[in-house]
Amino acid sequence: MTGSVPIVDLEAWQAADEENRASLAEIIDGALHTVGTFLLAGHGVPAELTARMRTAGRSFFDLPWEKKEPHAVQRPHDNGWRGLVKHRTDTTEGTRGAPDLHEAFHMGPTHRTGDDAFDALYYPANKWPAELPELREAALAYTAHMTRVAGAVMEMLAGVLGLEPSFFTSRCGHATWTQSVNWYPSLDTVGQTAEGQMRVGPHTDFGTITLLDRQQGVSGLEVWSEEDGWFAPPFVEGTLLVNLGDLMHQWTDGRWRSLRHRVLAPSASAPQEELVSLVYFFDADPEAEIVPLAAPVGGGAGMPTVNVGETILKKNIQMLTDLKGHGLFQGELSLSRPGSADSPGSSPADDHPSPPLRHPAQGPR
Repeated sequence: MTGSVPIVDLEAWQAADEENRASLAEIIDGALHTVGTFLLAGHGVPAELTARMRTAGRSFFDLPWEKKEPHAVQRPHDNGWRGLVKHRTDTTEGTRGAPDLHEAFHMGPTHRTGDDAFDALYYPANKWPAELPELREAALAYTAHMTRVAGAVMEMLAGVLGLEPSFFTSRCGHATWTQSVNWYPSLDTVGQTAEGQMRVGPHTDFGTITLLDRQQGVSGLEVWSEEDGWFAPPFVEGTLLVNLGDLMHQWTDGRWRSLRHRVLAPSASAPQEELVSLVYFFDADPEAEIVPLAAPVGGGAGMPTVNVGETILKKNIQMLTDLKGHGLFQGELSLSRPGSADSPGSSPADDHPSPPLRHPAQGPR
């Protein structure tokens, strides 16, 4: 336990007897009720692969603008590149701060249903840069691990609530997910920052859970709780930070909190510090209906039933509409099918067909 953010060992949970599981469940439940996050150890993701993924992802941002621009995000739910100041996460909280100070490269699953219009909307093609074949190679291996871990975490969360292990994963057989490489440039790179500007503004994530592999820095992640306000969560090398998103808050009818978090602006005390985060956003099947759990398992907030895909798209449109209004997004906001499932620079749809998310052999989104 590190303050209000505990360390949970996944292997220990899986091997625990009934008595030890009950003790662990109490700790996890408490953390998710008050803050919405915990650190995950024992996840089995090779450190070498994580380092390779971070290095390959960072290399993309060193490409010249004309090499990155063909991979730019064009639609509300799309893979590819978002350039510096092309984000504004605080719009989801109803505020209007300065644009976020980071670049990102997004990638997603290769699952296809056979319905071209549906697939184009929810499973957009990946836009792998031809100049960096090592990025695609590392990403396919890394996201396979992330989806495996996501499935195991979802099973653990079901166990914490006293539900069948498959309660959540049964609605995640072809879940949507986004793996993002976030580059937070140094102060020397971005120059002077605007008042209140951050690397990532205050927000909650849209999906069910997020798996974060971060680097420790002077100007890094902060999370929020009613008791403590904003604080830096503990950093433990080799762990993943698991945080809950809005869909899990909805699913548990307010019992568990979606984590409110932010990433601070680069600091004058460390003007050369740059950070790279690997962020895996996991949702559920896009056609799934999230029916809030009834009390006493659910929190009794009386939240409505929602559709996963429609909810995620609506929130993406909200964010991009604000960016477009400020000239920071030039793509389309329509949800109609794009002209082609594969856009310029993208890979074929059959990189590796993604297997269903089922324990113990989970695969990528």
